[in-house]
Amino acid sequence: GPEPVQTMNSTLKWKAVFIAGVILVCAIGLIGIPDAPKSLSAVKSNFARRIKLGLDLQGGTHLILQVQVQEAVSQDTDQMLDRITTLFRDKTIRYEEIRKLNDTQVLVRGIATEQAGTGRNLITDQNPDWSIAPAPGEASGYIVTMSPTRIANIQALTMDQAEETIRRRIDALGLTEPLVAPYGQGDNQIIVELPGEGDPNRAKSVIQAGGQLE
Repeated sequence: GPEPVQTMNSTLKWKAVFIAGVILVCAIGLIGIPDAPKSLSAVKSNFARRIKLGLDLQGGTHLILQVQVQEAVSQDTDQMLDRITTLFRDKTIRYEEIRKLNDTQVLVRGIATEQAGTGRNLITDQNPDWSIAPAPGEASGYIVTMSPTRIANIQALTMDQAEETIRRRIDALGLTEPLVAPYGQGDNQIIVELPGEGDPNRAKSVIQAGGQLE
């Protein structure tokens, strides 16, 4: 019978999420805050400014971490390539090439003519989060594309995993009331505020732990 479709969690469970920490220089002094914020972005901006002022006064560390969610998407496509290759090998489907086109697409070309339909069905049956379409200029080839929903789910899960890991790692600093939260709007960033931590390099080394979150 067909193999069970892998869930999102099992597919991404092992994945490493690469981050780059950027230290922001916080302005010292009073920062004006509008009396009546008119949008969510204004509320977030005012909140961030208040945090900056508080840290300036007590010598804390302010970090913005960029989570490389596209790397997670690309790795999921690598896994897709491996799944197709294994599937075709196990079902003895003959082909010329299976290769990655970009972060979200895999090209399968040169499938044996009499097996093209079977190969297509194997891919679609096992991978509902991917679409398949004829490859331009190929007599018996297909382009397999990750669905927008899957891309969004991977990005959201990657951000959640990164935030959870950062929280766990800064606990090692033993600080009181650290802040770890999404930052910006769709920028895949996480803000880290560490009251009383005056050494940004120490904070970065603890959070990044060799450059990756696992």
